[in-house]
Amino acid sequence: MRRTIETFNIQCFPMKFMKNPSKASAKMCLLLFYSSLLLIVAAVFSKADDTTSTFQSIRDGETVVSTGGTFELGFYNLDASNGRYVAIWYKQISVKTIVWVANRDKPLSDLSGFLKVTNPGILVLNHNMSTVWSSNTSRTAQNPVARLLDSGNLVVIDRSDDDSENFLWQSFDYPGDTFLPGMKIGRNTVTGFNWHLRSWKSPHDPSQGNCTSQLGPKGYAELFVREGSILKFRSGPWNGVWFSGNPQLNPNPIYTYSLVSEPDEMYYSYKLHNSSIFSRLMLTSDGLLRRYTWIDRTQGWVLYQTVQIDNCDNYALCGVHGACNIQKSPVCSCLKGFTPKFPKEWDLVDWSNGCVRKTSLNCTGDVFQKYSGLKLPSTEQSWFNRSMNLKECEMVCMKNCSCTAYTNLDIRDGGTGCLLWYGDLIDIRYIAENGQDIYIRMAAAEQGKLGRNQKEDLELPLFDLMTIVSATSNFSIENKLGEGGFGSVFKGTMENGQEIAVKRLSKSSRQGLDEFKNEVTHIAKLQHRNLVKLLGCCIQEDEMILIYEFMPNKSLDFFIFGLTTQKPCIYTMLLDWPKRFEIINGIARGILYLHQDSRLRVIHRDLKASNILLGSEFNPKISDFGLARSFGGNETTAKTKKVVGKYGYMSPEYVIDGFYSIKSDVYSFGVMVLEIVSGSRNRGFSHPDHKLNLLGHAWMLHTKDMPLKLIDASVEDSVTLHEVVRTIHVGLLCVQRNPGDRPSMSAVVLMLGGEGALPPPLKPSFYSERDLTELEVSHSSKACSANEVTISLVEAR
Repeated sequence: MRRTIETFNIQCFPMKFMKNPSKASAKMCLLLFYSSLLLIVAAVFSKADDTTSTFQSIRDGETVVSTGGTFELGFYNLDASNGRYVAIWYKQISVKTIVWVANRDKPLSDLSGFLKVTNPGILVLNHNMSTVWSSNTSRTAQNPVARLLDSGNLVVIDRSDDDSENFLWQSFDYPGDTFLPGMKIGRNTVTGFNWHLRSWKSPHDPSQGNCTSQLGPKGYAELFVREGSILKFRSGPWNGVWFSGNPQLNPNPIYTYSLVSEPDEMYYSYKLHNSSIFSRLMLTSDGLLRRYTWIDRTQGWVLYQTVQIDNCDNYALCGVHGACNIQKSPVCSCLKGFTPKFPKEWDLVDWSNGCVRKTSLNCTGDVFQKYSGLKLPSTEQSWFNRSMNLKECEMVCMKNCSCTAYTNLDIRDGGTGCLLWYGDLIDIRYIAENGQDIYIRMAAAEQGKLGRNQKEDLELPLFDLMTIVSATSNFSIENKLGEGGFGSVFKGTMENGQEIAVKRLSKSSRQGLDEFKNEVTHIAKLQHRNLVKLLGCCIQEDEMILIYEFMPNKSLDFFIFGLTTQKPCIYTMLLDWPKRFEIINGIARGILYLHQDSRLRVIHRDLKASNILLGSEFNPKISDFGLARSFGGNETTAKTKKVVGKYGYMSPEYVIDGFYSIKSDVYSFGVMVLEIVSGSRNRGFSHPDHKLNLLGHAWMLHTKDMPLKLIDASVEDSVTLHEVVRTIHVGLLCVQRNPGDRPSMSAVVLMLGGEGALPPPLKPSFYSERDLTELEVSHSSKACSANEVTISLVEAR
């Protein structure tokens, strides 16, 4: 697009008004010239800044670039196609990536296309004197222009309007196959307007394909993908954190997302944490929702996430009242209390007709059976209320004979709101992690049958004592792994060759009994790749035993503290920096699951290096939930008179006042981070130049801008400097004295994986000098130990 600069005729003052005409006139002319030149330049640059993204018309061959230079609008032909399209694409990346097309169904046959803004504010694409495509508007404008925003949104505005966001029309209201940050997928409940995606016909043909993605037209908010009129995928209803069928939609370093529900509209949207990152959600021509992120290093788009992950995501695969479990074969089964409608078809792997009740409802005598770990059924026949609690929800459902199920609308803060279902329940699946609870109407007689079978349906299997005795060679000393205040841990091998870890309660340990009950209560309900898995228990002949998966690489402290005074142990050398960084991130994700994503908000209270077990690939798993506590409802803090845990890892508010919260675990995590980086224990740390503990030493190095001096010498050759510096910074943020200053674990996960600026940490708590002669262990006396104890010794205050 050509830009012209108008010339100005500069005239000097008449000489008769000047005392020294020749010199004064020259100076005045020069002053006026430079002043005018500055005004011209300012005007030109102001105009250029505005007009690079604003236009009234463009022809084929011209382009418009958004103000920030992120997107570009122009005419373009796709691959080998001869058709010309008005399109928007990313300006700053090397691969031409189209995000929106105006005339997607009517390509131009030559280069004579002309896009212009007409009164009263309508974008019109002309070709050979005929209109090929146009926008619309519901009001008139005095001075309409088009502008390409840096979000990728093409808008028509009235320059006479003081409100620059009062759009006459915007392309974000009419997305194609690409969902950009700031777009909406949803509906206006007053006008019925629907924001939705529609796929391309093929990867090289932008005309309207057969697949659409939108919020359901009725019922509570959930995403649907259809191929024509056929429903292919359903996300499950929004639960305040994610869509219930997509628990993998976790907080992440790339983008944040939300469902906005207002009186006149309901929509799903997202925004990027960092505007310099390019990430987009795309509906492919075969109906898959996929997120791609641009990687500068490889100069290419990387598949970040696919919404549909397996066969159980096919809509209604198991029919009404059936549930899909991808971990089983066959994948479909009836919910408890239901049976296949046509058993012969079911046996032939035709599940489409679903299941029917074993015992019919009679309305007045019905009860509700709790089902857990599910993707919630379709909400097309549903009703919701945001203010009710779960008990009120049950009462409303019980009074209506057509109501078949209920649950909380929002799972945050222990659960709030009410969501009711009417009629058949369809498209249910079991979720391995972060599945939800639902209460399904059942005949009272049928619930009685379920109660009698409860022992068979326990989530925690029961082991026979003689099986455990045989697996551990009668708890032989050779199989003993460690010992704690509760009793001992043994390695065992089952008849099928499976290796297990057996935690045997000491008959004389009253404290161990409390821990045993607490551990069964908590860990049996938790499933996460960074938590140790409880396989079952044995309660027989005065024995109380827990059976865990066996972790072949012992505990974290065995490796990171394995130093002698002469040289590194081989155990320490196995954990180079990349592996340590993976361990730190894995621990963070495990704690985040406990604090935010598990069924209960769990505070571990005993996080330390010896309670982090390492799998075959050194993947970390948090263990020992004997001291864990769970919070319900809106609880966030609690107080105890009995402070238990490991000194050096306990937060100051817990040690001094007995207060604990999720921020107590954050503090313990911060201590572990600094220990993993340095290879030194916090408690027992010594340095020849001062008497600070490890936290004080790390803080001192941070304030002197020398954080790299904290690194364990055995990993110096493998470090990535910016990762180490960032990790130390995050560790210091976690050990700040005030719990409110410490980040949440969701923020920690994002900070570890991101590259943005971090807030400055404050001086850590327990930053003090002390007499090292009073310590039980000193840094200089550490030796390679074969001690495989992985269960904490509880230290009462």
